[in-house]
Amino acid sequence: MQIIPADIVAIADVFRDTVEELIEVFEDEESADEQLDSPELLASALFQLFDLLNSPEMAQALDASLTHRELHAPQQLVGHDLHELGDYGINLLIDLAYVADTLRLEEHARMLENLSLPLAVWIARRGGELSTLEPVVNALAALANITTEAVDLENLYQMSSDIQLAVSPLLQTDLDKGNPNHPWRVLLVNRAIIATRSHHTLLMKDAFDNLVQLMPEEASHFFREGMEQMEALSYPEPVKKLVQEYFHEWSAQRTLH
Repeated sequence: MQIIPADIVAIADVFRDTVEELIEVFEDEESADEQLDSPELLASALFQLFDLLNSPEMAQALDASLTHRELHAPQQLVGHDLHELGDYGINLLIDLAYVADTLRLEEHARMLENLSLPLAVWIARRGGELSTLEPVVNALAALANITTEAVDLENLYQMSSDIQLAVSPLLQTDLDKGNPNHPWRVLLVNRAIIATRSHHTLLMKDAFDNLVQLMPEEASHFFREGMEQMEALSYPEPVKKLVQEYFHEWSAQRTLH
């Protein structure tokens, strides 16, 4: 599974290849659930969205929005529109993934959901807010689990950072403390995992400090598990040392409290 760049043309190309096969299977499936949305209609809506996002008009509006922000204007109307467009596109991808799953096209379903990540990053890098987070976090985790090259992990880390900065404040504050799978919680933990697997100590410090600042209640558990991984796997010494430092600091703080 490749990391799709946060580029509308690249996203649209992968989407086209994936959805064409889905449409063919849907049309040939005599026993298809009549309640399923037509993937052709959903795909048409997404292609229209991609055309809009990649249009000269959108580029001009984004440039104007950037200039507006540089003048310290409080209103970001294009950013607000991007929020709506981003949510719309991500939800269309998830609707199509559901159709693919129902038709037992698991690989197509995963690819469609995974496209939510580069789309969300594209939106985030242009000032849009993200409030549909779960599929994006799932896509990030799926890619992180199979990515081994340091340069690719660093790319994923940057994407995770862009996502974090764009997440709706409501999702950051409305946490169910009893739900370890809350998307905001999973995002912060996965960001720290990606940094650790990259063996890049500067990224690790950034991710670890971010985790303890925003979710201090998770810190002790995360660094304890990290120490177990250091013992089980052959991590470089600088990586082990850094994890150990955070483990001792946050285990001590938990004991004191």
